[in-house]
Amino acid sequence: MKKFLARQRQDGFFTLRLKSAAGKLSATQLLAIHNLAEKFGAGFVNLTSRQEISVPFVREENFDAMKNFCAENDLKISPLGTIFKQVTACQGTQSCPAGIIDAPKIAGELERFHGGQEFPNKITCAVTGCPNNCMKVEANDIGVKGFVEPKFFAENCVHCGACEKICRVGAIKVDRAKKLWMIARYKCVGCGRCVKVCKNSALEGSVGLKIFFAGKDFFPPVQEDELYKIFYAALKIFSDHAKPRERLGKMLERLGTDDFKEKIRAAGNF
Repeated sequence: MKKFLARQRQDGFFTLRLKSAAGKLSATQLLAIHNLAEKFGAGFVNLTSRQEISVPFVREENFDAMKNFCAENDLKISPLGTIFKQVTACQGTQSCPAGIIDAPKIAGELERFHGGQEFPNKITCAVTGCPNNCMKVEANDIGVKGFVEPKFFAENCVHCGACEKICRVGAIKVDRAKKLWMIARYKCVGCGRCVKVCKNSALEGSVGLKIFFAGKDFFPPVQEDELYKIFYAALKIFSDHAKPRERLGKMLERLGTDDFKEKIRAAGNF
């Protein structure tokens, strides 16, 4: 019971948490949650920071009945403890104009591979579709962010300066008189706005994924298949080397980031 019911400060009451698919629930599921809260709770729900639905004021003795109700209504109970927590995600390319990657799809795959696995301490993970970073991936143990690397084709450039004007971080400079195009790669946040505004095919975007461990990005942007390999390797290192109740960031401080990177490369053959 303790693995699925969070104890409340009110004596005898618990909270049941339900998963969502990157914040997405069907109207049918929402109606079922309404009925669940009315039947077993206090008639209301809370939203958690991990895009879960929290049903407070339930009783421990009703857990089996609630479990059966959830199974019958396509609702997934979110477990507690030192596990790989529900992956949070924005809507990415599914609906957001700024989206670079299909964040819910990637979050769903990570959830399918690792969701609920036990570790020395909990692992939080977020996937954000673009550098707007709505999901604040650096605040998680592991984060994934969509990234567009602009590739320049000089033969197509008319040096109009549209890309320079739209760049929000001042990474691009265009000298129309000298017919020069320059980019400061260290400034580029990978939003892809310059690629979208170019009407002459002088810029082409290479879409990738940036991975953050405890707020730091150690690797250049990778492709989706590489992402899953890195995740598997990183989680295995955490499982094998973290002390009990030690968070990923603390383990990195103890092991050193160079050692961590080498272990990932060795485990994943990168």
